[in-house]
Amino acid sequence: MDTLSQKRPFNDVASLKQLPRKVADLFKSTAGLNKRASEVIDERSPTINARISRIVKETHDTKSYYFKTKQSLNHHSAGSHINIKFDNKGETVERTYTLSSQPELGFDHAQQNEYAITVKCIEKGLASNWLFSQLKVGDEINVSKAQGQFVLPYHPPGKILFLSAGSGITPVMSMLRYLSKTGNRSDIVFINYAKSAKDLIFKKEIEELTSSRSNINSQFVLETGSRGKKSGLINSSQLQSLVPDLSSRDIYMCGPQGFMKASMEIFEQLSIAPSKIHLENFTSDLADASTLGYSSELQFDSLDASVVSSPARTILQEAEAAGLKPKSACRTGICRTCRCKKVSGTTVNLATGEESTKDNDYILPCISVAKTATHIEL
Repeated sequence: MDTLSQKRPFNDVASLKQLPRKVADLFKSTAGLNKRASEVIDERSPTINARISRIVKETHDTKSYYFKTKQSLNHHSAGSHINIKFDNKGETVERTYTLSSQPELGFDHAQQNEYAITVKCIEKGLASNWLFSQLKVGDEINVSKAQGQFVLPYHPPGKILFLSAGSGITPVMSMLRYLSKTGNRSDIVFINYAKSAKDLIFKKEIEELTSSRSNINSQFVLETGSRGKKSGLINSSQLQSLVPDLSSRDIYMCGPQGFMKASMEIFEQLSIAPSKIHLENFTSDLADASTLGYSSELQFDSLDASVVSSPARTILQEAEAAGLKPKSACRTGICRTCRCKKVSGTTVNLATGEESTKDNDYILPCISVAKTATHIEL
């Protein structure tokens, strides 16, 4: 994913420690992103067969894959994600993607169990490169039921800011499509940041929605190739100029780590209420585990001998390096497919900096490292 702001990830522990305390607390307290892994969740394995119905090229490196299913993905909310599963050279690969299509609507017979994911091709990204090079109309893949916590509520707020960068636009586009299709009259400001004009996803559709509906105001901000307030990286004066009533809006935000960190700092400076901020970290890269420098003994139930963890690897990566094949999908702590029990030991969550010290606690190994000798039920 293209990083539109600072290059250093905002969700590694070192970065969190460098933030003002209020910003770090705000990040940890926002709804949906950092719900503890030990809480009960509904884990849905990809079990629904889907057939690719059409493929739309959105930009030079982004495509939307529309697929149809014989059964509903369930009555999900706008912003939900799914897991997809496919075979790559004899190995089963599972990844998480946000649905960019709107949720099913009973009166929209044209949709009829057709959904879409929008994918940006990432250099050396296994899943995105497979989709771009291998997947064709008529092919079949397995998908999961839709799920997620970064979603619109049943009764949407009266004033909304959809704030996104790069391919982080996908969940908020699903929300915008849903609100438009249902005739919702909320006062909506939709702002998307991109590197350049050629990187703008859904631009034509957003402009059409804006021109046809008086309650939608859309803005596109480019890092290069533009001037004035609609150019450059996100900053406080620019955002306040684009959204003068920012503090009165509920903010739904998704984008790369640098963009998210910069936005959260702005919200802290402007004293935006945490209850008004709804976000999802949207990145293909894990936080840098080596910033902590931990190297501890790891014991997995499926192995006869323990291993010594590398400072640069998460627990999931250590399990895979040891020859295990635990279930995983997003690898960024969003989908929770990899959730497992930590029998004993202390682990650190790279997204929040929180330590798990209790025995028989549940963790997300894709974003966790072992701080002390740790026993994992894998």
